[in-house]
Amino acid sequence: MRIRIFTFFLILNCGGITFVTKASNDSARVTNYTPVVTKVKRTSSPGLSTYVSSLSYEEDDSKKEAYKRWTGLKYSGYIRSYNQYRWMPNRYANSPAAEQLLTVNGLDIVNGVYTGYQEPLLLLRLEGAPTAKTWFQMEYMFDNQMMGIIGMEGTNNQSGISQTNNRRALAYRIFQFKGYANTKVGDFTLIAGGGVNWYRLSPFTLWNYEYRDDLFERYPWQPEGNSFGMYNRFYNEKNIARDARWGNTGTQGFIINGKNLPKGFGFSLIMGKTDNSGGFQTYLTRTPKNVIAFRIDKSIGVHKFGFNVFDQFGTYNNLGFVLDPTSPGTYYGAKLRQQIVTVDAKLNFKDVKVYTELGIGRFQDGLITNRDFELLFGRPQSSNDTVLFVGPGIPAINHNWDKPLEAHCFNLQLDFSKQAIGFPLQLQVFSVRKSVANVNSQSLNTANNHTVSTPTNINTVNDITVFTGAITDIGQMANNRWGTNIKHEDTYGKLKVMGAWGFNKEWENLDTDGKVDPTNALSNGVSYWHQANPFTRSRFAYFQRLTGPYQRVTSIFRRTYETYAITDTVIDYLKMYQTLNMALSYKLKLFGKDLIVTNFNTYNSVTDDNFNPIPVFTDKAFIRTFYEEFMAFYSIHSKVTLVGFASYERVLGNRRVELADANGEKLLDVSDPAYATGKTVNQTGYGLGFGIDYDFSGRAGLYLRNRTFYHKDANFTKDYFRGNETTVELKIFF
Repeated sequence: MRIRIFTFFLILNCGGITFVTKASNDSARVTNYTPVVTKVKRTSSPGLSTYVSSLSYEEDDSKKEAYKRWTGLKYSGYIRSYNQYRWMPNRYANSPAAEQLLTVNGLDIVNGVYTGYQEPLLLLRLEGAPTAKTWFQMEYMFDNQMMGIIGMEGTNNQSGISQTNNRRALAYRIFQFKGYANTKVGDFTLIAGGGVNWYRLSPFTLWNYEYRDDLFERYPWQPEGNSFGMYNRFYNEKNIARDARWGNTGTQGFIINGKNLPKGFGFSLIMGKTDNSGGFQTYLTRTPKNVIAFRIDKSIGVHKFGFNVFDQFGTYNNLGFVLDPTSPGTYYGAKLRQQIVTVDAKLNFKDVKVYTELGIGRFQDGLITNRDFELLFGRPQSSNDTVLFVGPGIPAINHNWDKPLEAHCFNLQLDFSKQAIGFPLQLQVFSVRKSVANVNSQSLNTANNHTVSTPTNINTVNDITVFTGAITDIGQMANNRWGTNIKHEDTYGKLKVMGAWGFNKEWENLDTDGKVDPTNALSNGVSYWHQANPFTRSRFAYFQRLTGPYQRVTSIFRRTYETYAITDTVIDYLKMYQTLNMALSYKLKLFGKDLIVTNFNTYNSVTDDNFNPIPVFTDKAFIRTFYEEFMAFYSIHSKVTLVGFASYERVLGNRRVELADANGEKLLDVSDPAYATGKTVNQTGYGLGFGIDYDFSGRAGLYLRNRTFYHKDANFTKDYFRGNETTVELKIFF
């Protein structure tokens, strides 16, 4: 059926299909298309010229010239093969599954299982303009693991074509439709279809945080073009090339967008689901948990103001309540209400750029509908009927916004130009309370372990939505925090410099009993993400919590967090977090060829000081982390680029965090006499890599990478791994 639909669009104007030569930031080469009138000149009589078309045409009111229907029907995309071999003689006991792994496009072909990151084999985008004022775009992403067998349904222990041993192909974005229309009222876009629709509204409502990544490992979304050109852009712009969707949040449903409306107004409306609304396939279980989010904005000159709403509502199941299987007749509320309302402003003055967002939020669950209450208990629900649990032993959360000062979110960013104060400077001040817990926003969730899709995932391996006491990046916000970030970026000759300093502090102490419980996501502790070999580490266990030899690691997309519990029995303080960043880039000539070298390092500390914004370099800090990264990009030929990579990471703790005994076992009881001689966190990790990029042309290339990785804790001796991995990628754009 999909092929027939695609063929139908080709038949509409097969002669109008063209290749596109302009590169873009997106994963495919075409991101936007403005129809261009193609005129065919024909002389019907001496001195008289006319423009004709074999297809019907209409008048474009703006240009007052003939427009050929379906002009410039275009397709673009890429074909990609990504293969990886990993040799890991020393590994964690629970993962990876073997000393040697060979994966092809995200599939472990030795064991015949998916590794968690399916790498797209093909992306196809089709777009065109049916009329002068309409435009459409469709995307189709395809992943063929080439490992299935053809058999009858239900035979050989198979139960459908979705089973691994019968899987011949996997399409995980099927015809994402995007249509556009230009009218006298304004410009309107509709996005719909299967798979995931990527979008964003504002940082507190719908917006993903963009982590910093190195340029050594290849990404599926990297655009076409000369390889060294990409590294050169990184040097000039101090950032990496990303897919246009990067930083957006995945949704499913319908998105309607309006721009250039009268009086400078615009709007965006999203109806459907996010990834924690019960998943993108809850239509199968009929779980009524959905999201409505919208934005209304208005432009006044070069400034823009917006009003944003995020409303996630519904129930955790299709009943509206939860029955306790261990206690007949006991019911728990399954209704959820999560709302965030903000206003924002983007002010573009001559020498100062200002962005600010202010709002409130609430999160309530464990509720039960009036109708369900009457069905269960035979009487109307009253204000005295308070449901305190969402499941057996799981207390409900009631973070309401009746006290706005305790439910607020605030972000102010100032970007001063060199002309304003003599040197460029970026300043950020933010404050986010625990009631604003939106995992689909730019703010990291450190204070709410009920943001999972279902209560059964709370404090389990499937909860990857909360990061207790997380150390944040410069510019990254977190709930239950307030803080400040200051950053300076400038160019001094050929040297690019970035220096940043930040600090933030908790609003509340969320640990109520002082007990150390590694399975409780809200126990008092510190989380940090490993910046050395982050992609490699994330492939040990995919999208899980409580992994690793000591059940401390949380694996999310292409990175891992590790959490250490603080063993204090009396917690009468609020933790404070300090960060320093420094990045240097330099471009020079070596034997007449361009060479770019970059250096990045970051230092973090976490203390119990009442107020200390200065990083701490002694064991007064609960946790100290240091990361150093050096990269080199050498263009030895117009088609060949050599890539070198080295990283080093250290993590140290004091004796107030978890300790290990002489055998490397975690000490679980602070009253144990072994605590007197216990050893604290002492981690060392490094990565060494070498790569070659060979460009067949600007639209095709072969990319080789080899990385040696190592990690060891001198005291928690089971926390040790080392190995080597090689990746080979062939990518062709069309």
